[in-house]
Amino acid sequence: MSQDRKDLLSPIAAENIRHNLWIYRAYQGRTRKQMAEGSLKSSTLRAYEYGFRPVTPAHLTLIAERLAVSEEMLCAPPDFALLLDWQTRRMVEYYRGLTDNQRHALKRLLMYM
Repeated sequence: MSQDRKDLLSPIAAENIRHNLWIYRAYQGRTRKQMAEGSLKSSTLRAYEYGFRPVTPAHLTLIAERLAVSEEMLCAPPDFALLLDWQTRRMVEYYRGLTDNQRHALKRLLMYM
C-alpha cells in the first residue's frame, strides 16, 4: 500500500469532517480566506467541504486548531442544528408539511420578490 493511501482517513470520517468543517466555519462566521494560511489554501478548504478531496491528517490538525475544536469533534457525526435557530427550524417543519403544489407556489412567489 502506498504512503498516500495510509494517510487517508476512513470514508465515514472524511464525510463527517466535510460537513463539520462547513458547520463550524459557518457557525463561527468565518470565511475560507480567514482560515487559509500557509499550506492550507482557501481552494483546498473548498475542495474538502465539497468532497472533491479527502482531508489529510496534517490538514485535519490545522483545521481543528483554527476552528478551536478537537479532531474528534470534526470526525463525529455532524450536528446541523448548530446552524438553525428555533425560528428557522420551525419554518423547515412548516415547509415539510406542505404539498408539492404548495411548495411550487411558494417557490414561484419567492422567485418574484
